[in-house]
This record gives sequence, C-alpha cells and structure tokens, in this order.
Amino acid sequence: MKKIKDLINFQFSSIKTAIRYLESCKKKNIDITISPYCDFVTWADGLGFENFLLLIKKKKINFKFLKFFFYESLLIRNNYELINLNNNLDNYKKINVVYSYCSKENFDNKGVFSDKYFSENNKKNKNTFWFLISLDNFVPKYGKNIFIIKRKKDYFGFFYNIKFIFSCLFKKNFFHICNKTSNFSKIISTHFYNTFKDKNFSLYLPFENRPHQNSIIKKAKFISNENKVYGYLHPMPWSFQLDMIYKNKSLDRLYVCSKIQKKVLIKYFQWPLKKIKIVNSLRFNKLVKRNNYIFLPYEIQNKEEFYLNSIKKFFDLSLASTKNLKISIHPLKLKNLKHLRLKKKIFENVKFSNSNSVHKKNYPVILGAPGGVVAECLQTVGKAYHITDNVFDIFSSKMWNNIKTKKISSNLYEYTFLKNQNLIETNNKKNNFSRLLKQN
Repeated sequence: MKKIKDLINFQFSSIKTAIRYLESCKKKNIDITISPYCDFVTWADGLGFENFLLLIKKKKINFKFLKFFFYESLLIRNNYELINLNNNLDNYKKINVVYSYCSKENFDNKGVFSDKYFSENNKKNKNTFWFLISLDNFVPKYGKNIFIIKRKKDYFGFFYNIKFIFSCLFKKNFFHICNKTSNFSKIISTHFYNTFKDKNFSLYLPFENRPHQNSIIKKAKFISNENKVYGYLHPMPWSFQLDMIYKNKSLDRLYVCSKIQKKVLIKYFQWPLKKIKIVNSLRFNKLVKRNNYIFLPYEIQNKEEFYLNSIKKFFDLSLASTKNLKISIHPLKLKNLKHLRLKKKIFENVKFSNSNSVHKKNYPVILGAPGGVVAECLQTVGKAYHITDNVFDIFSSKMWNNIKTKKISSNLYEYTFLKNQNLIETNNKKNNFSRLLKQN
C-alpha cells in the first residue's frame, strides 16, 4: 500500500508533465485551448484524460486512447442549428451576453429561463441575452432574450464527416484540428459570431476551461477587443484541477469563490494574479448539511463490485453511523441504469449494522471522482470519507492546506476540515449576479 506522501508527490509530478506537454504544443502552434488532446479532465473519460495517462506513463498508445480517438474522428457532425426566441438586438447599443447551458427543467410554462450556475433568470435584466446550449434538445414555445443551440432531427452526417476530414488532411497539426471537439467548437463559435458580430458586449460564462468555451471567448475578442470576457468558476473546489491549467489569455477575469481556490490556481496551475478576483458564490447562497449520505460517482464504469466491497469494509471499521443512511446520485445521472442499479445493490447486498449507532457520528462517504461534494461536506460537516482507486481523486493537504488528509486503508481516505479559511464563500443572498453586472 503506497503512502499518502508518495501519492501526493505523484500528483505534483504529473502536473509538471502536463504543463511541459502544453508548452511543447504551443511551440508547434497547436491551439491548446481547443484541442481535445490538451483537455486534461481527470474526473471523466475522454481523449484528453487518456492522452494525459499516456504522458505520465511514458507510453505511446493503448486501447482506451484508440477508443476515444475513433470516437472523436467518426462523430464529426454539423447537426446544430440556432433558435432565436423573440430577440431584437437592434434596440441596444451595449449588452451583456451569458453563454451557458439549458434543459427542459430550466424553463417554466411561460418560457422563463432560470440558470443554475448564476442563479439568475432572463427576466431580471432586459439588456442581458442568453446564448444557450440545449443539453436535451428542448426548446420552449415562448421566450425572450434567448438564443438556443440544438441538434437537428433526422440528420445523417457521414458525408459531412468525410468532407471535414479531407479539408483537414494536409493542414498542420492534423490530429489536433480534425476531431469532434474542434469541429463542435468551431460551429458553436460561428453561430455566436453571426449573432453578436455587430454588438458591443460583456460576456459571462460558467467557466470550466472547455474547448467550446475557449472558442467562444476568442470569438468575442475577435468581434472587438473592447468586449470584456468574465469567467465564473461555479463548482465547489475539486481535488485535482488539472483541467484548469491557464490557457486562454483572452479571458479578462476569472471569478472564484474563496482565497484557497485563488491560491491553488495561481500557485499550481499558472494563473496570473491579476486575472482572478474573489466573489461570494453566485450559484450557492447557502450550503446544505448532508452528513448521512453515500454519494455515488459521476462515472461508475465497471467498478460496481469495487464500490460495494469497499463500502462494506468501511462500515466494518465502524467509523460512522448507518442510521437514516441515504444514497445520492449525481443530478445528471438520476435516470442512469448503472447508477440506479448500484444504489439498489448497496441497500440490498450490504448489511448495515445500527448497533451502538448512538456512539458514532454521521459522516458522508464519497465514491470515486469527488467533484465538489467533498468540499461541500467538509465545510458543513467537518469530516468526510472518500473511497477511490484513482490517485487524482485524492485531496492533497499540501495543495489544499485547509484539509487534513489521512489514509485509513487501501482506497479509503479520511478528510478533516481545518477551519482557517472556507473552501467557498457564501453570503445567504440572492441576486449576486445582478450586482456583479452593475459592478462591471
């Protein structure tokens, strides 16, 4: 069993490897802001993550890399259209534009859109226009100040795929530009340009350093360098923020919600000090205490037995009470059969003992990639347990110095919150986004 110190050192050496790779790509004039090979998301499968694993293992190729390579190559499509919902930009000299996401649940029956990242709707600010990517292809019948990108129905993209590949065939950095990610980014940013090319605006987006977001940001500056671009890092802090390595100089400012988050981005992920500003969370006006939950991961993959066995071992150690235990599924996976099956198996196959539960406290247990759940639980409960077999899921006390990390056993970690500074700042107020608009 590797010591926690060795795991943390491996995390830091991996960051250096990723940065060196990005620097080498820039020397070859590869656009690292858009290429999927440079999109180092470690909490979900993808070409960027597989490329990162090859880099740190000093290998050239493996099966999973090939799988995502062909996925990126064979699913190049042009099946996106822009829906204009009752907009008239001519009445405004200067506007605000929000680039975000939507689904059916974000609209009421009158077409009012409520954005979960900014905790804002499209009725409050008349000069604010929402440019949205539909995640479920839903478009309301009514709406105002809204543009929606949706997929076309009954679209067969084989010939477009072939045509696109041939158009890239003799271009420099072929593999970095000939893929689904770069194509999607180009299509979305072209729609954005055609919509706002004659306007002066400030652009806001729930920033995750995704390729399509970076493409939109660059297009905003291409329209006019006077346009301001503000990113907002909306999640609670997550363990290994390799996907947030600084790439896009066109971003004027990144809003974060705590001193520790700002420190981590600057010290470890190359963000310039002047680019980051701390604000109270726009997404969360308060945090909910959930101390008797097991949180399922976003991706289960083929690890059902691993999670079931690990949970049983955890409760055999009697580290926490099982009284009134609940299981939480990620909001985007509520209907996913794998997640529902794992939830059912946990209740069916793992026999929880409630004996002497009065002598034990309720603590949350997080499985797999932690997202922002660990941070939320630590700030509200004070202690959390984490089950994972991925070194990049672990919170490092060296990086996050307000979290004490202890390895309990193989794949089991205990986190304790040191209350010297919050992981996220909240002010129990609504309309924080409206106030931010006025400041800018």
